[in-house]
Amino acid sequence: MATITAKGQVTIPKKVRDRLKLEPGMKLAFIDYKDDACIVTPTKNVHYGEISLD
Repeated sequence: MATITAKGQVTIPKKVRDRLKLEPGMKLAFIDYKDDACIVTPTKNVHYGEISLD
């Protein structure tokens, strides 16, 4: 679980960062998934046609 700050920032839990091998400066994609959820993934795992910019 994470909390969004007033600036819209979120701290990704260390277990998640380690499992996804996330490093500072990496880009993440937010992909719409159904009405009330999204998938967050490093951009290296995404085909750019799948990314939702809304």
